[in-house]
Amino acid sequence: MELVPVLIGVAVCAAAVVIALRLRPSKQDAGPGRGSQARVDPFGVGEPWRRHVAAAQSAQRRFAKIVSTMSPGPLRSRMAEIGRQVDRGVDECWQIAKHGDQLDDTIRGLDGAGLRARLDRATDDSMRTSIQSQLDAVERIRTARELTDQRLHRLQTRLGELVSQAAEVSIGSDTTGELGSAVDDVVVQLEALLQAVDEVNTTGRSRGFEANGPGTASPAT
Repeated sequence: MELVPVLIGVAVCAAAVVIALRLRPSKQDAGPGRGSQARVDPFGVGEPWRRHVAAAQSAQRRFAKIVSTMSPGPLRSRMAEIGRQVDRGVDECWQIAKHGDQLDDTIRGLDGAGLRARLDRATDDSMRTSIQSQLDAVERIRTARELTDQRLHRLQTRLGELVSQAAEVSIGSDTTGELGSAVDDVVVQLEALLQAVDEVNTTGRSRGFEANGPGTASPAT
């Protein structure tokens, strides 16, 4: 009969994690929604997310400056089109950063240290099983958060590298085909990473953070 309280405890902890993730007030809720570059605000999130967004915005500004110095013509038009993809990449970075910042709030709210202290004091096996299940859920969220940080850092760094390569195009080396494909690849990976971290925020599941998930390697040039 001890199985019944164990199952109840597991169900309760799972429900608590999902509710905390989905319904907990977040400082991002007061901000504008997705889709406007003017609304990207690094100071709307904590570190390390702020740093990632600021770096992506710096790359965006550098790319815009490169395009602005080019003479009107087909090459500049192609570069401007790539610039719109860079803008999308910055927006994806911002969305991922907001989700990552939300994960930080969730981890603090679930109080892993308090759960570990309760586990150390617990003597009833069913209670220990329930608390351990909660700790496992916190650890999964923490792992997803760390991987989000690492992969976002890699992708925004890659975006900056591609913007630096764009300077070569501005002086007459037309590699816009390769450059555009590489920027597109980064944006696709950012979108996949956003989808993965969004699932953690909305369901508590951490699928999408497998070994070869988005952001694990820089796209080939």
